[in-house]
Amino acid sequence: MARESAIGELLVRAGLIDSSGLLRAQEAQKREGISLSKAIVTLGLANEQSMIAAIAKTMQIEFLSAELPEVSNDVASLLPAAFCRKRMVVPLSLQGKTLRLALADPVDYATTQDVEFRTGKRVALVVAGQNQIQNLILQMYPEEAAMQPDALGAADVQGEVESVGDAEIEVVDPAKLAKDTKLGPVIRLVNTILSGAAASGASDIHLEPKEGFLQVRYRVDGLLRDVIKVQKNQMDHTISRIKIISGMDIADRRRPQDGRSRLRYEGKRIDLRVSTLPTQFGEKVVIRLLDSKRAQTTMEQLGLTPENRRAFESMLSRAQGMILVTGPTGSGKSSTLYTALNWVKSPTKNIITVEDPIEYQLDGVNQVQINTKAGVTFASGLRSILRQDPNIILVGEIRDHETADIALESAQTGHLLLSTLHTNDAPGTITRLLDLGIEPFLISSAVIGILAQRLVRCPCPSCAVSQRPSAEAIEKAGGVARLPAEAKWMAGRGCGVCRQSGCKGRIAIHELLIVNDEIRELISRRAPEHAIRKAARIAGMRTLLEDGILKAAQGLATLEDVVRVVAADDAAAHTEAATKPESSDLRAPYKRIAPNEPQDEKSAPHVQPVNPGEETGLESGDGSPLAAGEIGKPKDSQGKDRVLVVEDSSTIASVVKYFLELEGFDVAVAKDGNSGLEAARRDQPQVIVTDYNMPGMDGMDMVKALRAEATTRGIAVLMLTSEDNVEKEARALEAGVDDYILKPVEPRRLAARVRSVLARSQRGNTAAAQ
Repeated sequence: MARESAIGELLVRAGLIDSSGLLRAQEAQKREGISLSKAIVTLGLANEQSMIAAIAKTMQIEFLSAELPEVSNDVASLLPAAFCRKRMVVPLSLQGKTLRLALADPVDYATTQDVEFRTGKRVALVVAGQNQIQNLILQMYPEEAAMQPDALGAADVQGEVESVGDAEIEVVDPAKLAKDTKLGPVIRLVNTILSGAAASGASDIHLEPKEGFLQVRYRVDGLLRDVIKVQKNQMDHTISRIKIISGMDIADRRRPQDGRSRLRYEGKRIDLRVSTLPTQFGEKVVIRLLDSKRAQTTMEQLGLTPENRRAFESMLSRAQGMILVTGPTGSGKSSTLYTALNWVKSPTKNIITVEDPIEYQLDGVNQVQINTKAGVTFASGLRSILRQDPNIILVGEIRDHETADIALESAQTGHLLLSTLHTNDAPGTITRLLDLGIEPFLISSAVIGILAQRLVRCPCPSCAVSQRPSAEAIEKAGGVARLPAEAKWMAGRGCGVCRQSGCKGRIAIHELLIVNDEIRELISRRAPEHAIRKAARIAGMRTLLEDGILKAAQGLATLEDVVRVVAADDAAAHTEAATKPESSDLRAPYKRIAPNEPQDEKSAPHVQPVNPGEETGLESGDGSPLAAGEIGKPKDSQGKDRVLVVEDSSTIASVVKYFLELEGFDVAVAKDGNSGLEAARRDQPQVIVTDYNMPGMDGMDMVKALRAEATTRGIAVLMLTSEDNVEKEARALEAGVDDYILKPVEPRRLAARVRSVLARSQRGNTAAAQ
């Protein structure tokens, strides 16, 4: 707790957060039982990368950049995975006798000394974020990866997974999994990948073989993000494990395969659709996660505007006709159709679906799975359904002329038929049906409405702030003239809840085309697409872009994301001429704050060094290097007691210096006994904290030299050592050391001991003066 308090004070000193923000974070830390740094990120006060950069700058040590380095097996073997997980450290590289160590808590003095003792190396500290440490552990120790569910970025994972039967896996208690030695490391790794995806709300998992590793990525809120790299020696085993639980042939690696499995996670049943594809470096695997609870979406949750919702419900209430939902893959078409079926179903209606695959199971609905090997296609399945006295039919997708022709005919013979097409917008659906060879009169008489949709990301509610759209986004949206006069533009800053993305969840934007008499006439005459669009807009249709602009202006999405997923429409031709704004305020772009990020990612090194002054081996109390002629300066103007830290490990010296400065001391640092003796002569510190073993002049020789000179004889000396040796301690005390402490030492205890020897020294000087 003391170390976390120090971290908070450090961030305040660095100007990254203020005192009130620190207080809020400390309250959240106690309330949620999380670390202070996680509380700061979760509250949106700062992101992880900016925190580690601020800590590194203040303590004058290195920090790990966003791009993770490759670590050799020889270096990884210096520390066991269990130790790295427990202490949140990883070894990065070995440079001579110095080990570069990434550490999430740079003021964890005890861990730094433990690593030096374990490895026999001097440690050069590199500050890193917890997520970076966890990802490095997964990358370096794949056999241990499954023991740490959070390392996959799966926030608040409440359980792990294990195989429980044919093609089904279930969540169990993580403590049980940790003790189950029957599960091999690859099984645990795959289970953790799956549970991590479920916990983070991923829609897909991508496992992509590269030349030297297997890259695992999650698609969350429509965008892919890197999660971990599985080492090459585990790559084939990982793919084989996924193929086993999906019912695939693990021996066949030359042909694409499809499989399925099921995951039960936190009370949810998630179907897994698995596909493999041979690539240059091995088999690529994509796993689609289908959460059965997504089929329980209500009409209110679809995101339809009140006008569109009333019109859509009116169409669903018709006894016959075809309603089409269109959009690209992943635009939420299936969710909309299942919501529609839930809305219309009743004990008095017979509802039958034909799907490939059946994504969600619906109570009260008869669902038919396509099976081409058994001769069940969309067309043949639809013919069979018509003999089952249906009221409402859902056809998963219209892919060909035969299916479209049967569907349109059934929509004219007393059936309400719902289906999907892959088109860019609602008017384009008419063109697509014509391209399939359907007669215009059949389309005009059967189709009653077309709903086109896209999914756009929502600003994270935990870190969203008022933020104006960028000039580029406004231009892509059609100019300021298309923006509402009164808008509540929002954008996320990035926090722990949204994993620094600034977005959490998605909302649909829609374009609803209602086929009226005029549009039926246009379809019958094979009118061009733009004529149908114009007629629909005159009748009140709001385009995808317009609906997106409206929702962005309400703070439900960002304009940048709307123009990313929706192509420019021709609606401007039906509005007043766009005019330039009188003020440039709306065109002021916003940028997500990312302090200390390199401008050129390709040329940026993995670690950003902060080099302390080394000309004399000394540093002043404010961290600036001391030149040879500046060593003997008196106390600072605030009258702080000066402490000289003599330590050849720059990492330990930085940590000790930082903590003593927090306790109100003015601290200088010397890197060996010779530099320390010179500093003591010139600077006259009140206390010297010195290591026992150092190259050149060690701590014992320095103490003897200090006591031999009149000008330095009265300086209090506190000695640190990692050797629990009674004889050495006795010799040190006989030589004139005032206190003797074994490493590792808790920093606040060290500060208390410094005060104690300082008080004794001052009392002794007072008594001598009297």
